[in-house]
Amino acid sequence: MAEALTNQAYEYLYNKIISCEYRPGQELNEKQLLEETKFGRTPLREALLMLQSENLIEIFPRKGMRITAFTEKSIDDLYQTRKLIEPTVCRKYITLYSKSKLLEFQKMFERAEKASDVEEFRIDTSFHSYLISITDNQILINMYHSVMIHQMRLAVYAAMLDASNRIGNLQQHKAIIDALLRENEEDVQDAIVLHINHSLIKSLKLLRNSEK
Repeated sequence: MAEALTNQAYEYLYNKIISCEYRPGQELNEKQLLEETKFGRTPLREALLMLQSENLIEIFPRKGMRITAFTEKSIDDLYQTRKLIEPTVCRKYITLYSKSKLLEFQKMFERAEKASDVEEFRIDTSFHSYLISITDNQILINMYHSVMIHQMRLAVYAAMLDASNRIGNLQQHKAIIDALLRENEEDVQDAIVLHINHSLIKSLKLLRNSEK
């Protein structure tokens, strides 16, 4: 029962953070969260510790807590990590990707053009996680899951700052999928690096504009 309540509290807070209903940098306090969630002090505190371990919140003993803010460094670190891993994995495992799965993702991206920001970014996260899951390396997969949690939160936040932020995503994903379908190592590396650099530049510009 206690574990179930902790998991419920975690899921509730996690979704609020990922959807940016709790915005990056927003301050929270335990009393406020207890009134809002009704889960109880112990499940709430355990859920908060889980979120802290994922670097989604920062807890300051006897002072309060806040949703982890994005900085230029954290954004750059996120995308540089992706650039180190995704192109290398795709080149090495390029013959193992399921053609039907890739085409399914392409249709999902096309439909997502008319869907909500959160829905598109869930598909985006699922797609890039699939690229890594092909390795069957659980350490790498778990690490990349953590990377994509922050990636999705950043994407949602960027879309909140600028409604046009999604422009270009469909064509860039199509280029990655096309290169994978053709099993062209150079093209898939170029397409992934272009996509990541494009997102990095947009994210940094939006952060700087939001701080003015």
